Amino acid sequence: MREGIVHWFAVVPDCAAARGVPERLSGAEVLASHASGRPWLIGRVPAGQCTVLAEGDQRLAVLGHHPGTADQLAQLAGRMRRPGDVTAPTGVLPGSAHLVVSVGGHVRVQGTASGLRRVYRATWRGMTVAADRADVLAQLTGAELDDGWLSASLLTTELPHPLNNLSAWRRIEAVAPGSALLITPDGRARIHRWWQPPAPVQPLAEGAPALREALSAAVSARADSLGAGQPLGSDLSGGLDSASLCFLAHRAQRPLVTMTVQFRAPGNDDAVWADRAAHDLPHATRITLPRQQLPVQYTALEHEPPGTDAPSLLLRTRALLDACAQQYVRHQVEVQLAGHGGDEVLQVPPGYLRDLLRRRPLLALRHARGHRVQYRWPLNPLLRGLADRRTYARWLADEAQLLHSPNRASLPLGWGPPLRLAPWALPRAVQAVASLLHEAASQAEPLAPGRGQHQALQRVHSAGQHYRLMRQELTEPWITLPFLDDQVLEACLAVRLEERGTPWRYKPLLAGALNGIVPPALLARTTKACGDADFYQGMREHCRELLDFVDNSRLARRGLIDPAPLRRALLAPSSRTVNALENTLAVESWLTRRPDTA
Repeated sequence: MREGIVHWFAVVPDCAAARGVPERLSGAEVLASHASGRPWLIGRVPAGQCTVLAEGDQRLAVLGHHPGTADQLAQLAGRMRRPGDVTAPTGVLPGSAHLVVSVGGHVRVQGTASGLRRVYRATWRGMTVAADRADVLAQLTGAELDDGWLSASLLTTELPHPLNNLSAWRRIEAVAPGSALLITPDGRARIHRWWQPPAPVQPLAEGAPALREALSAAVSARADSLGAGQPLGSDLSGGLDSASLCFLAHRAQRPLVTMTVQFRAPGNDDAVWADRAAHDLPHATRITLPRQQLPVQYTALEHEPPGTDAPSLLLRTRALLDACAQQYVRHQVEVQLAGHGGDEVLQVPPGYLRDLLRRRPLLALRHARGHRVQYRWPLNPLLRGLADRRTYARWLADEAQLLHSPNRASLPLGWGPPLRLAPWALPRAVQAVASLLHEAASQAEPLAPGRGQHQALQRVHSAGQHYRLMRQELTEPWITLPFLDDQVLEACLAVRLEERGTPWRYKPLLAGALNGIVPPALLARTTKACGDADFYQGMREHCRELLDFVDNSRLARRGLIDPAPLRRALLAPSSRTVNALENTLAVESWLTRRPDTA
């Protein structure tokens, strides 16, 4: 295995030809075998994060954080006694983990509905092999990087469904979140859908208690997984998501260590809110990183992080996260709670307005007026967005024609944000992305019937991918993200879109769920800090190192970008180019560090 890949696992079919797989992946350990004695699970996983049950010709493994007891796992295994049972319903499992089953050599592999735990698949010597990382399968198969995917990574927004199920390598793709990969003993495979998002029909008054129960259980499970007296770490950024986790962790009655970062940006009031929260957490040990000690963004450019299987936007903030991790380790923290993913599961993009217009037109118009005031939307684009009746396939096809068009007047009322490529993308890249979008339009179905729920799921899957890569880079302490647990996700998605996305309250679902646990003043916060000033300072101070990426651009060598406008944008960054710059630099850094792209 390439140096720098710390944790991974692969799932091997129950056939004689598959015995060669472990030999192709250096450093692979056999974690568990099929009943036949052939390798089944191989790789390297963190201590305590692989539980295997074996009985007769049946094997069940849970890899990751799973708070279930041995009896609960045995009950799950009891539903899969025969090869035909590998499609049996599993329900939403607590925690965040991969589930792998082998019954008579018939295998099931699944990640999570959020996409934080993903499954990749590839064909090697005529058989399907699965893994939790795409680069593991690339090493096994010798796959080449895919210029189409690299071109799509130059989009200024997240990859739309189903392009987000592709990987950086040809013929290696992800299993969609909420689906399982079924592999027969001879290595053939098919996809089985095990999860569907709930219909958003529950009133907030009923959904808030469900979220409270799910989020409390998620935090308690992390606390219970620790040894006696061992502290639990939790970010205390000042935002409502991290504060909620801190107060839930405080109720777990074990030592709590909180982390607050005082950012440089003028007007960033996160630290003020974090101080207010800390006042009501008197027994917690508090760590504060003052702004004078913060590493500037992009400081970690010269350091070699653990490898990721895709470009990570953590490039600019990795030095800061490393500094936080070092502080946690000094306080003997091995498990850290983080509020990442809270925005995505708790909020709804404005696309819900189009769905609401069909059901309750007067309420939809009232909400539209509220969003228009909040975001300063022009009237005519708003009216056009509300009147838009395009299908998802039609929207994808239309966006394929607009990849280099300005989007100043575009509003997020379609099936997703406007799809635009970085201005330095060359015609070859534009053509490649347009081709991918047209191919997707010919067969893609939305993630949910309505635009609001589709957009919400798209954002959750994008967050799952982003934070999956973060966890590949930051291996100590172990970062856990309760908001992306499937049980928490289901509790949020079940609530009515207009109540989750109302323009007049900030995260009303979380405020209702944590009422009585989090102090009222914190629940009433309506501001959200911006870190753009820190970004621009990092760009200025590390401009020379970033220009080296441009001068030695791997993307330019592949004929995908023109480095001249990229250089100009880097020397004079602006709000119009910030997303394109961040994405492109992440790709260039990732390609530079890969030995197969030198």
